[in-house]
Order: sequence, then C-alpha cells, then structure tokens
Amino acid sequence: MGLPFLAVRGLLHSDILTYRPDLLVQENPFNPGERVVVAQPIRPDVAVFHALKADHWGNAITPGHRDDLMMARAARRVIVTAEEIVDGELSRRAVGDDTFLPALDVDVVAQVPLGAHPCGFGVVYDRDEDHCQEYLEAAKSADGFQRYLERYVYGVRDHAEYLERVDAAAREHRR
Repeated sequence: MGLPFLAVRGLLHSDILTYRPDLLVQENPFNPGERVVVAQPIRPDVAVFHALKADHWGNAITPGHRDDLMMARAARRVIVTAEEIVDGELSRRAVGDDTFLPALDVDVVAQVPLGAHPCGFGVVYDRDEDHCQEYLEAAKSADGFQRYLERYVYGVRDHAEYLERVDAAAREHRR
C-alpha cells in the first residue's frame, strides 16, 4: 500500500509485543488516549511464486484467490516459475477463479514443470507424501538435514536432475 506504517488492532494485551521489538505502541492521533500498535511495512527482497501458466512477458496465473498480487507488489524483486509458458499474452480476463499477476510486477519468469514439488499444486498434482516424510525424517537432526540438502539441493545441477533424483528415490522406496 506504500504506507510507512500500519495500525494493528488486537495485539495490545498479548505477549507478542514482548518478543517483537519492531512493533510499537503509540497514541492514536485521531482519538487521544487510545493506544494502538503500529507495524512497519514488510518489504521482502524477493518473492517467488509458482504459476499454472505464464507468458514470455511475465504475466502469470496462480491457482485460486490468493494474496499473491499484494505480496508481489511488496517485494523488491519477483520471480515466477510456471508449469507452462504459453505463446501469446495472458490477460486478466483469462483467470476465472485464479489470481492474475501482471508482467509489470514480475522481474523474471521461467518454465519449471513440477516446480512446487514436493508440495501439491492445486488440481495439477498432489503432494508427494513419501518425499515429505523423507524431508521430515531428515530434518530431525542437523546431520540428516545436511545429507538431505546434499542429495536434493546442493548435489543437483538443475531442476531436471532434482526430479530424476526424486523419482529414483520414489522407485527405491516402493521396492
């Protein structure tokens, strides 16, 4: 919204203020004596979205009604990965019940099939339960998590190799 801060109700009598020094309690300038919590705007360096489809200009459609546009406008840079890059230009009229991100708010777009893996992606594919379990087991220890990162993040050249490794792990698990 481009505001320097936003007043937030409901936090005055919670312990959140104890742990969040970035939240300040101020007097409401329109109602003297009333105290309100004010918060700084969130300004992430990068926002990454996975889209159902995008065009070469950066217009993208993400599944469902979401806050993607608001988050994209808050971020300094926006990356969109998409299941499919379409020929021609996508328009806001083509979204139906989904969310449209206009190219104006997107810095980079790349085709990345199965880019939401191991999470599910709307009606396109389901969550990979086996891989999620593997991740959760690995995350129980620093060593296990490091082995997971080496196998699936640092130890692959690109997304295609990651998908090959995930598929090999799934085949191995099914035996």
